[in-house]
Amino acid sequence: MENAHERFGWLEFTRVLKDTTARVRLRLDRMIAEVADDGHAGQFHLLSVLGGDSDVGAVWAALQQNQPFKVTDPGFTRTLDFSLGEKAECFRGSLSVPGLKRPVRHMVAVSAELAGTRLGAATESNRTILCDDDPVFVLYRLSERFGLPVVPDWAEWFMSELRRRRAITSLTGIGCSPVLITGTKGKFLSWISRGLRRGIIRFPETNGTILWPSMASFLNPEHPAATEAATERVANLRNPSSSIPS
Repeated sequence: MENAHERFGWLEFTRVLKDTTARVRLRLDRMIAEVADDGHAGQFHLLSVLGGDSDVGAVWAALQQNQPFKVTDPGFTRTLDFSLGEKAECFRGSLSVPGLKRPVRHMVAVSAELAGTRLGAATESNRTILCDDDPVFVLYRLSERFGLPVVPDWAEWFMSELRRRRAITSLTGIGCSPVLITGTKGKFLSWISRGLRRGIIRFPETNGTILWPSMASFLNPEHPAATEAATERVANLRNPSSSIPS
């Protein structure tokens, strides 16, 4: 866990007050961004920040006004300057850390498009943003969103189809490996139908409950990677944020 803070990014923006201007800077443990080929245009789809009351409140207010944020990756190799777009959704909570008098504030903000990819939502869309590129996780999330009749054994085949048809694109992430899946329910069903007819994939010989294996996703609290990430967050909360007057 030594130097765990080095795996965090930074989120910052300029906060204009009545008599002064301040630069708000918070630790960023998760980010998903869709960046254009030129590296300049784009949009954030997920931001997860940790900080104090005032700084997290300032970020929340800026999100309501669709203001842009600057995000720097852990290695300080690039800076993104985007917003989350209109109608972004925010979720705020508190983390109690031993040794700190006040709880640390945690906020997760998602774009309207990412919020629309929740289970069963916006099934007519042909874009699905996922936080992890694990084949089993990808197949599971698509099956839940679109109601696809699938089994976990098809995960590698389905991923190969996505790649062959150029229907999967890697997005820019911090703390995760996000992807953009392009395709509708009808298109995915046609792939499955063709695969079954050709004998490439098969339904189980017996009926029963479909059991999905443990997935390498940070959404799984029991996964070792998620446990390590959670420990890192707590270990670095003793210096959660700073507001630097300019």
